[in-house]
Amino acid sequence: MDAAPFPIVSVVTAHGRQPLAWRDGERLFDLLNRNGIAWSAVSAYVVAHAGGEPTLMPCLDTRLSEYHAAKEILLYFNRNVNPFIFSLADFKVVESSDGSTQATEYLYQRLDNSSSSAQAYLKKLSPEECQSIIADRVADAARASIPRDAHVVVGVSGGGDSNALLHGFSHLQDHPVTLHPVIIKGIPDWDKGVPRAQALCEKYGLPITVLEESEVRDVLGLPQESLSLIDRFEREFPGDDFEFIGTLLIRLALRRHAQKIGTSFICTGLNLEDLLCENLFRVSNGLGPAAVPARLIGDVTLVLPLWLCPKRILDGCFPKYSLENYDARYPCVSLGRNLYYSVVYNIQSQFPGFAEQMARGFSQLAAAHPIVYKFDDQLGFHVERFIPFSLRQRFLRMLSRA
Repeated sequence: MDAAPFPIVSVVTAHGRQPLAWRDGERLFDLLNRNGIAWSAVSAYVVAHAGGEPTLMPCLDTRLSEYHAAKEILLYFNRNVNPFIFSLADFKVVESSDGSTQATEYLYQRLDNSSSSAQAYLKKLSPEECQSIIADRVADAARASIPRDAHVVVGVSGGGDSNALLHGFSHLQDHPVTLHPVIIKGIPDWDKGVPRAQALCEKYGLPITVLEESEVRDVLGLPQESLSLIDRFEREFPGDDFEFIGTLLIRLALRRHAQKIGTSFICTGLNLEDLLCENLFRVSNGLGPAAVPARLIGDVTLVLPLWLCPKRILDGCFPKYSLENYDARYPCVSLGRNLYYSVVYNIQSQFPGFAEQMARGFSQLAAAHPIVYKFDDQLGFHVERFIPFSLRQRFLRMLSRA
């Protein structure tokens, strides 16, 4: 048996040593990344071939096969915890209940504090299982946030999330509500979803309202003969993502339609990752979390029934709709949006179940410290805090009102 090549690399913790097998050409950073060990959690001490005391060395960028001076690299973990306790490498597979070809899969983890152990499970999910999970979570949110027999204006896009959301409401037998689906036009992504949304609502027997771009401009107070919505946004906010104003625009359009039909409830299909991303951004910038699954904004209640629904499971409900929606997407260039979604997906992937725990914690904090939204006469919609003059002027210039 060949001897292990030098240097020998080991993670050293209060629980013992764990050797790591490195590959030719691999840097120390690559080795850590491949084994799911945070580079910030370890300090590298090098033991020379000649022996002597280990020496603290900056060597994350070092290719291990070229590090001839080192006999051993000891990666001392910075805390007395076990970094391997939540390893997902040895997950158990749980097949779908009907044994059919699966639509998706999701990792769960069962934690046992008494034995300090964690067991990961990879659950295969058929479309029917995904639909059942989403229906239960939509039902829970609806019962908690919407009165029986209420009328609810629902924003739909024609994608998989919209389908799953309407499916969940359609199974709400013990808590009936009347849905009024709405889709808005004005940017290419939204326009492409109209035929899918119309087919979707026909499937559920729901009449859909399509708000044309002219009506959307009226909601914002934009002149009818002018630049497109995206061009106006990018002129004043280069490098930002249109989604930032898109979510506002959707909320304003749904509110306008709710006023028309005399209801105070509106609903969108933002999912677990969307809303966790929003609240991570808020908390990271010194703001309290926004309420989920429902938030009172002026005279309307915005309901978010998918707040505990992971995107993978939503996609698994109706895979064809999800695929068509993915194919119609445009690239996001906003660093902030890329950052927070990356953080959320990494948390979700490395520590199954923790994203849901964070979402529930943010919800409890928001309920204990509710945000009060006030109407801004100049902007024409409700805000939660003072808008700085420079940002206000950019927004008003976008609307041609500055």
